[in-house]
Amino acid sequence: TTVTAKSNMIRVKAIGSSPRGQYVAFEEFGYKDNNRKVPFSKIGVMNMWKNKYVEKSVNIIGSSIEENLSIVRNKAKQRAMKKLKKFNISL
Repeated sequence: TTVTAKSNMIRVKAIGSSPRGQYVAFEEFGYKDNNRKVPFSKIGVMNMWKNKYVEKSVNIIGSSIEENLSIVRNKAKQRAMKKLKKFNISL
């Protein structure tokens, strides 16, 4: 899914799930524009059986315009790995 609002470009993507499908990891990523495009990535885990997010999401915001979106996304995935393993989510 792609959402565009006031010059923000945001995508939401399922990036993995637990074997029985109870937990699904979602990544929201794109560019936030406060007069400049700054890359960001946010990874959260949802309990699909209860229809609610569990724990706190991992948020990474690029430090500069020059920082590449793929670098920011990789940093978020690296930081989220411990949480993903806790819920038996494979990417």
